[in-house]
Amino acid sequence: MELIVVSDNHGRIEPLKEIRNKYPQAGAYIHCGDSELPPESLDGYVSVMGNNDYFYDYPNQRILNIDGIKILVIHGHRFSFSNRISQIVALASKNDCKIVCYGHTHVYDYRVVDGITIVNPGSIWRSRDGSKPSYAVIKISGNEISVIKKTIG
Repeated sequence: MELIVVSDNHGRIEPLKEIRNKYPQAGAYIHCGDSELPPESLDGYVSVMGNNDYFYDYPNQRILNIDGIKILVIHGHRFSFSNRISQIVALASKNDCKIVCYGHTHVYDYRVVDGITIVNPGSIWRSRDGSKPSYAVIKISGNEISVIKKTIG
């Protein structure tokens, strides 16, 4: 199964549509916040509140259960810069999540910490590290989890 993870499009609808069209059979479309769009414009993406989504009523976090794997979805702006990852791992552990998807930084990151897969898809609008805009594809096959960075443009 493939999960498509995006974040930080800041009002741009075109990249969301392009990604949905590229992966029509994905098991889920996850948005890690800062869409700056109303829910009806997200076309099937499950989203959380980002620090720029103040006009909309999204939850601060979601826990998805996909094929028995719990996935924590957050934006990440509520965690301190210096120990964001350890705070994310603690929250995921507390909620028995094997995967965490978060955004906010506009920089792609993928790592496994204490058995928890942590994915920041970067930004599909503008990255902050000079790289191309990006998103992530998480592939789940049984207990195997792999993450692939994809770029736009």
